[in-house]
Amino acid sequence: MARRVVAAISVMSILCLCGCVNLGPLMAGRVEAVLVEESPRWFEVNRIALIDVDGFISSSPGSWIGWSGTTAADVKEKLQRAANDSRVCAVVLRINSPGGEVTASDMIHREILRFKETTGKPVVAALMGLAASGGYYVAAASDRIVVAPTSVTGSIGVVMQFVNIEGLFGKIGLRSEVVKSGDKKDIASPMRRMTAEERKILQDINHDLFRRFMDVVRKGRPDMSDADAAAVSDGRILSGEQAVALHLADSVGYLDDAIAQARELAGIRYADVILYRPFPHYNTNVYARQLGGGLIEQGLDRLLRHQGAAFLYVWSPGL
Repeated sequence: MARRVVAAISVMSILCLCGCVNLGPLMAGRVEAVLVEESPRWFEVNRIALIDVDGFISSSPGSWIGWSGTTAADVKEKLQRAANDSRVCAVVLRINSPGGEVTASDMIHREILRFKETTGKPVVAALMGLAASGGYYVAAASDRIVVAPTSVTGSIGVVMQFVNIEGLFGKIGLRSEVVKSGDKKDIASPMRRMTAEERKILQDINHDLFRRFMDVVRKGRPDMSDADAAAVSDGRILSGEQAVALHLADSVGYLDDAIAQARELAGIRYADVILYRPFPHYNTNVYARQLGGGLIEQGLDRLLRHQGAAFLYVWSPGL
């Protein structure tokens, strides 16, 4: 037995020395730092951490069928790595997202603010092809926002959408029977028509969430005028140049421009750029969730949890 252990260690050591096996993630935790752009200096001590907010923003991985994306746990874990690495001088958020769940977007926004407050390290958002609604909500926590010239952003607002299938059920001879403790317990059910009172209840919640979104935008973008805020409050999408004109972004540029601005805010001239890449284990922080059961059980769980209506900070026509 001892000989086998020694042999296994020897083989792994040889593979590591040859570059065939990367033990970095095992040694460092749940994510690994990958060098994606080298500093021109021969010996570099400074780092810029690149963190992706990509796809649908949700509270748990794969929780929306047909959507891949980012969770609050993902971002928190990467921010923790950046906070604990003394060589990281600044963070660049690479955002390519239509938005997502209201609460998940808000949690990520809060974690970015907390990171800035506790570390003093600047954060720059680079808005890529799509950085709308919840994607922009996340960006609003940054010190600067650089938007790509071909990016679609904006879509500031809240949406809840669902289909009423009561008529279809009637045509095929099906009827939903519900036993409920109160007449509004099944509010937003697709099986019956919504009452005017129920619509007002949901609309009032929508307005509260929208006001929070606008508060986040105004706090994050202090140069916005009342006229600017009024112009974007109808949920419209914007081009990069339109976003800058309305003070939703600071400048039109590319990812390398965002990295340059991160170096400027950090007061450094050169830095390696590292990307935090997930290691195939799930997160170990307060936002982590455990998905139990096999693939079928997980699929049913996701379907049941998200078959109905939900309040979303998202831009996705026809969702």
